[in-house]
Amino acid sequence: MNHKFLEPIKVGNVELKNRIFYLGMAKFFSTMDGQVTDREVAYVDSIAAGGVAMHIVGGMVIDPTWPSTLPMQTGLYDDSLIPGLTRLTEAAHKHGAKILFQPWHPGQLDYSGGNPPTINELTVEQLKAIQDQFVGAAERAMKAGADGVEIQCCHNYFIHQTMSPSWNHRTDAYGGSLENRMRFAVETISRVREVIGPDKILSVKLQGTDCEGGYASPATAAEEAPFIEKAGADMITLSGGGGLSDNEHMAGFGDKPEGWKVPAAEAVKKVVSIPVAASGSIRHVDYIDQIMAEGKCDMVGMARGLYAEREFVNKCMAGKENTLRHCISCGHCSNMEAQFLNDMSGCSVNPHAARELYKKPLVKNGDGRVVVIVGAGPAGMEAAVTLAQRGFKPIVLDKNNRIGGNVNLAMLPPDKYKFEWMIEYYENMAKELNIDVRLNTEATAEMIVSLNPYSVLIAAGSNVTVPPIAGLTAENSIQSRTILEEGLEYSGKNLVVVGGGTTGIEVALLLRKQGNEVCVVDFAAAPPADQETARDIGHCAKNGIALYYSNKVNGVADGVVTIENVETGEVQELKADLVVLSTGVIPNNELFMQLKAMEVPQVYAAGDANMIGKIYKAVMLGSKYGYALK
Repeated sequence: MNHKFLEPIKVGNVELKNRIFYLGMAKFFSTMDGQVTDREVAYVDSIAAGGVAMHIVGGMVIDPTWPSTLPMQTGLYDDSLIPGLTRLTEAAHKHGAKILFQPWHPGQLDYSGGNPPTINELTVEQLKAIQDQFVGAAERAMKAGADGVEIQCCHNYFIHQTMSPSWNHRTDAYGGSLENRMRFAVETISRVREVIGPDKILSVKLQGTDCEGGYASPATAAEEAPFIEKAGADMITLSGGGGLSDNEHMAGFGDKPEGWKVPAAEAVKKVVSIPVAASGSIRHVDYIDQIMAEGKCDMVGMARGLYAEREFVNKCMAGKENTLRHCISCGHCSNMEAQFLNDMSGCSVNPHAARELYKKPLVKNGDGRVVVIVGAGPAGMEAAVTLAQRGFKPIVLDKNNRIGGNVNLAMLPPDKYKFEWMIEYYENMAKELNIDVRLNTEATAEMIVSLNPYSVLIAAGSNVTVPPIAGLTAENSIQSRTILEEGLEYSGKNLVVVGGGTTGIEVALLLRKQGNEVCVVDFAAAPPADQETARDIGHCAKNGIALYYSNKVNGVADGVVTIENVETGEVQELKADLVVLSTGVIPNNELFMQLKAMEVPQVYAAGDANMIGKIYKAVMLGSKYGYALK
């Protein structure tokens, strides 16, 4: 295909082979003291192998003694780190990609409870000392063979704090007017340019929006950009959000449209002569073609889009755009557990994300052997795709009229529409690989045996549970899954959702949006501590949904749900025209047990049919089955 983003571009004195690059995205892959690990090298290698022009290693610590810093981030603060850093540059260069290091300082952002000082409390001498740390980090980047440096003037980190009147209240030469507020950034960029020389890339990441109610905007970015160009920058990338203004939207989740930060790039491009890169949940080829054709940017930086689809560039070069996996903005990549556990997928749609070090070669030895897969959800379809790529003949049986399993339900609550992209990927791959998918087909043990399979995978999902609540009847209650499956709508009702996990919260938000009074009750003391759930909890507060955690339901009677706080013993009555049950599911493994009893060889289970979990786990286990089958 003829895409402008596949054309080379000159950035400073360096030519990039195309216009797609990997944005700095902090990952907890280093040691506690910032040393590069094998896992991190494999991560950089994987992204560079996908064809990107450039990889930016983000969040590289320049001061480990600062009262606030993120753990397990790559360090740039000591020469002893250089050998490991060199391994990163070699991993990128091996595939023809350039690599930039991003020196990082959090400023007053408090990640570790150390109560760091604000920029207003620092003396000029202290400011100069921090500037020296940026310069020293740039020198180490050069010693490690990096192709340049990106100065982080974004996301509410230290340099951005010096630039913004939201945090900079200084009254000396580094505060007040725009020129004064830009002084620290300008001096730092100029000094870094001197250190790296004219033949290395000096990139600047600039704040294009503080999102909700903050100072930064496309207009302010356009005021700041000429200072940055004059200081010696070769390119500017626009982003937004941050921990001091709006951390929720730093990455952009389901409520943000594709390209939501592009207006900032468009504004800056009008006032500078150097290349300008756009970012902001950019996913689709057609959209990238459009914004480049409209002159809104010269390049596109992607983080989560490439985290989900490493082969983005390679597939586009091969004309295989229909086989791209798209990030669905679910937020699982921010799950801290996935960052620290070596063999846990860090992405809902990419089973190998954060597991690059352990990815095995795809052995193509299927020889047409039949594998029957029951269930066309993410576990079943990921297994089918992997097996088909290996040369097996997967036959997928599903009782529904569309593939996707419970993803078809997961995309129905507010701001979850991007989940549809995942289903489209599997539909496209089924066509691309000519996978035999038989919809509207209720699988039976006899049917499976009649297909003479070499192996069988049961990925039939889960069944809902009904809790033993006094007075609960079919008339006064309904399953949250039923609401989603049947597209039911209510208005002006008092609804009590029992179960405050992910599904319960999402259904509560949907019912509230329909115009109901909604509250959520859960026996647990608190919801799971992942970022996705925390975000949904915040939306509940904004939308007037009452949350009753640490509460058990004692009974239902005469339109009232009686609850009791398990910690204090306090009893309350909640009005309820209807009780919505979201109290969990159990594996749908009956068919698995039948086949085992019949001694059918090589019968396995994956996804919710094996172990209840989120989408990422189903995809990862489906992939593992597809890789491991011998």
